[in-house]
Amino acid sequence: MNSSAFIITLIGTIASVFVILLNAFLLFSTRKKKHDIALFYFRFYIDIFFGLSYFLYSFFILGFALYENEFFISNSALFWLGLPFSNASAARTFLILLIVLDRLLNVFVSIIVTPFQATSLPIKYHNIRPSVPNFFILILLVLFTGVEDFVIFVICGMNSYPIPVTCVAFPCTLNTCGYSWWTSYKSVIFPIIIVFTIILCVKLIIFSKRLKNSVAATRANRLALIDAFVIFIFDCIPSFLAYQFPNSPLVEYTSTGPVTAMLKQVGRTIESIIFVELLVRRNSKVEDSRRKSSQPVFTVVKH
Repeated sequence: MNSSAFIITLIGTIASVFVILLNAFLLFSTRKKKHDIALFYFRFYIDIFFGLSYFLYSFFILGFALYENEFFISNSALFWLGLPFSNASAARTFLILLIVLDRLLNVFVSIIVTPFQATSLPIKYHNIRPSVPNFFILILLVLFTGVEDFVIFVICGMNSYPIPVTCVAFPCTLNTCGYSWWTSYKSVIFPIIIVFTIILCVKLIIFSKRLKNSVAATRANRLALIDAFVIFIFDCIPSFLAYQFPNSPLVEYTSTGPVTAMLKQVGRTIESIIFVELLVRRNSKVEDSRRKSSQPVFTVVKH
């Protein structure tokens, strides 16, 4: 039994269950205010699929780690079970890039345009952006993930590569060309997200007095920063280390297991807990306090 792959996969499996449940709870709890956090609301759906795809993906890895060649499914199925998880991860990363760009545009409009164009333009932007159908965003995400599949299947010829018998994770099912693409495009998109996040942080700090954000805009900025920082810690750094040190025992996919995938699930779990606190529990506390303050106070007058 490959104990290392089993333990790492099991941690990711437990985390994926929390990701599914927490994001389903977020979808249900924020359904009445989804226009205020339209892109984040769409991301909750992706995270549910993200968790489900990993749960199915981990089923094979756990079975193969326990029974190895005696498992009833061939390890060639590892590629087909890991591909949806890889696509969901790519779609989510691209969506976070869109979210950070959206927040940057909001801040830019508030800082640069508002002093010269009065306050109507930011209001118009906030009114127009939620009207953009989610179907359009879905098309962009499908196109982005389609590029990944096109490179793996067409350019790199995935079907011509024999999967090693010791392979216990999706990355080692890819040939050299596919693995190079799988790691190199992340080394481009992750730094872009980090750079845009740093710019957003600097603008929010320097121009905090000039920004007149609504509660919804402030909340969206905060959620975007949390998204970006979680991606940096649990996606960018592990992917960078795996790319720079492919033979390291910590990221050896033929023995250690899906380390980077497990870290993504742990990061999504932490992020989902924070989102529940910010979007559900804190809002419920505010609403309770407002409800109590709005209740009439009766005083007893003694004669």
